[in-house]
Amino acid sequence: MAEMDNVSKKVLDDAQNIRKENLKRAEEKATGILAEAEEKINDLLKNGETDAKEHYSRTYDMEVFKAKSGLDQKILLEKIKLVESVIARAKEKLSSFDRKQWEKFLKKTITGPGMKDGTYIIGSGEKVLDGDLVRSVSGLKPHEGGRDCKKGLKVFGGRAEYDLTPERYLDMDIEDLKMEIASYLFKQGEINGL
Repeated sequence: MAEMDNVSKKVLDDAQNIRKENLKRAEEKATGILAEAEEKINDLLKNGETDAKEHYSRTYDMEVFKAKSGLDQKILLEKIKLVESVIARAKEKLSSFDRKQWEKFLKKTITGPGMKDGTYIIGSGEKVLDGDLVRSVSGLKPHEGGRDCKKGLKVFGGRAEYDLTPERYLDMDIEDLKMEIASYLFKQGEINGL
């Protein structure tokens, strides 16, 4: 029986050793799995952080671009309004020419072929411009017929008809004038946005 006890003890000891070995291997395997999982988690966190930073940066840049574009558009509209306002004031000032200014204007504009020998009609709304002034500046003669214009001077020369008012004269070069006003009012670098 003692031998049986020794064999039993040996079987139990061997079982105990196998158990300890299995626990040790299981513990090592669990430690490896946990280390691998922790490494994957850290990689996911790093990738997630990088992705989040990139997404934030793109979103931020897009929002800044939208805000800047909106602001640039508002500035452009205000510049256009300002230029239009300056032109409107210039036209208003031109519509109130005195006799000397009309004389200077007519000398400058009645120079084209057919205008010097033509006929004219003075606008019904003109208070300063009269036949004496027109004749003193040009060789034009009064047109036979009624008045069919409200402002300025209408000249008939050859087959052409010229509507001479300071406002219309200004309108002929309005786009160039807008650019000149803009370059005067705003810095040259800002004109490209206008």
